[in-house]
Amino acid sequence: MVTYQCGKQSTAITSPLASQPSLPRFGLPLEENNHYDKIDDKHARSSSPAWIRRTIPDILDQERTKKETSLSMEKYLIIQLARFGDILQSKRLISGLSTQPPAEVHLAVDASLVSLAKLIYPDTHVHGLPVHGTHPDPVHLLRHCGTIFKQWQETDFSRVFNLNHSGFNHVLAGLFDPEQVAGYQWRKGQILRGAWPDMVFRLTRHRLTNPLNLMDYWGHFLNPALAPELVNPPARPKGGGVGVAMAGRHARRCLPVPVLVQILTAALHGHPGPIHLLGTETERPAARQLLKALPPVLQTRVCDLTGRTGWRGLIEVVSQLDLLLSPDTGTMHLAAHLGTPVTAFFLSSAWCFETGPYGDGHLVWQAARPCAPCLESQPCDQDTACLRPFTHKAVLSFLASQTSFPDPPAELCLLESSVDEFGLRFTPQLGELPESQERDALRELLSGHCLGKEPRNAAAQRAPAAWMYDEPHWMLEQS
Repeated sequence: MVTYQCGKQSTAITSPLASQPSLPRFGLPLEENNHYDKIDDKHARSSSPAWIRRTIPDILDQERTKKETSLSMEKYLIIQLARFGDILQSKRLISGLSTQPPAEVHLAVDASLVSLAKLIYPDTHVHGLPVHGTHPDPVHLLRHCGTIFKQWQETDFSRVFNLNHSGFNHVLAGLFDPEQVAGYQWRKGQILRGAWPDMVFRLTRHRLTNPLNLMDYWGHFLNPALAPELVNPPARPKGGGVGVAMAGRHARRCLPVPVLVQILTAALHGHPGPIHLLGTETERPAARQLLKALPPVLQTRVCDLTGRTGWRGLIEVVSQLDLLLSPDTGTMHLAAHLGTPVTAFFLSSAWCFETGPYGDGHLVWQAARPCAPCLESQPCDQDTACLRPFTHKAVLSFLASQTSFPDPPAELCLLESSVDEFGLRFTPQLGELPESQERDALRELLSGHCLGKEPRNAAAQRAPAAWMYDEPHWMLEQS
């Protein structure tokens, strides 16, 4: 249990990890480690040589069985060198591999995210690589990770899933035979994409109609993929108050403090519990500014945790929340992973169909200007106009759980998340999004492609199929 000082109150938070057994000797689970503890418990007063002769062969047989099982296991490597949120969005793939017994799953991440990955995927072998450090250079990677790479080559992986389009991933692809790699491959000096990534890559030309969540893109590297309802638990309030993710990696995707004050004040109507401000040390000045701008009655309930929690502490807090208010952030994906309800605010380059919270029961306010979703790398010539509708009376009234409120402006839509057999989907609850019919037809096309089902409306799918498939896809069998 961890206690945080929130205003004038102390809040005790019980970690979901607290119920897990502490790490035993030799890294084995407590129920397996070790045999000698069990011998001492049951036979503390016994010194019979006959009993010893019976027990030692049993132990040796069990160890031999474990070794044989390990040798017969399918071994997989997932190379996920992106950020916090991407590790969580790889869950459908990682969990899908882990539930195919017997399997041994390895996960390569940036060295700064090793502790997080181990908490999220405790049964996975995690390898840390210096990708986002002070030497972001593939040559540096090769020089300093020779031991890891040698271990990989000796492991004889059944399949390597190379998920990111980056120089680091391209270098790592060269460690393996192209036929061994799903995703980005290295073949005779060329970077190639597999058939599924090649198809999905074309969605970037039509982002407004893109219906495919990143979790499902990576998840469908498996055939069959893990059932979507098994990925994240449904959203349920936990009783621990409201959390606020102060900011994400992209500035234009985030809500500035004056907007956040209005949203938070409305959302806290009917929520008497503590308010947890979440973020890194970088977000602490914004958290202080927010605290000063809140009404005094709310200030006493605020627990500023920016820069004060590690990964374990963040999991402890988020796992107990009634609600998380967030832009498109890694903390949002962590909440979805834990089944904590999310109300998210997507603007600028953030597009909920691509990176929205995964699971049943989350809400997203999506900006829907003609220029959305834009490219974060390009300057905005509209003065971030997509931000303005988030303080509309319809939004604030809805957040305050009022029974009647005006329609939201045309540039904003409220959607609710759910899952079906293909993956995540978002259904409008208030307002509308442009090109919804085209998006639905494209989703039906992708669903049929991945699930092997005949199209229910072939005519509607003819147009997206014309640009989703290249001629080789029609003519040649794809691996």
